[in-house]
Amino acid sequence: MAMAYHRTHGVETRIVRIFNTYGPRMRLRDGRVVPNFIQQALRGEPLTVYGDGSQTRSFQYVDDLVEGVYRLLQSDFAEPVNIGNPQERTIEEFAQIINELTGNAAGIIRKDMRTQDDPQVRQPDITRARTILGWEPQVSVQEGLQRTIPWFRSQLQQLGELA
Repeated sequence: MAMAYHRTHGVETRIVRIFNTYGPRMRLRDGRVVPNFIQQALRGEPLTVYGDGSQTRSFQYVDDLVEGVYRLLQSDFAEPVNIGNPQERTIEEFAQIINELTGNAAGIIRKDMRTQDDPQVRQPDITRARTILGWEPQVSVQEGLQRTIPWFRSQLQQLGELA
């Protein structure tokens, strides 16, 4: 619809396609992999990986998303732009990183896939963001998680779910 209004009425538009984003202030119970893994790890529980863990995802820290959206808003580019991290990692690798950063020795448990239509690969093509906006993610997954985990810890402590 945004493109239709842009083309038909000359309305100035921007279209951003946002990929997996994480950081402080995420909803604790939203069911996505980042909050689920961090909470399980902080409680000393094994992290639940659905399937064999080989499915890939790419995660970007919220500060990178905000910078990408800001640059798009400052541009005059009206076509869709992907804002995400093109660096993929398996869910298994992601779980291992979280366990390492939290000191969780409980490991990983596997369960059957929740749904068969879960994509095996999610990786954005950020060519437009790089060439048009001069943007690409700057915060590594490890650094972003190191900024995010303390926020989850404080929230769980406030709820009385952690000592």
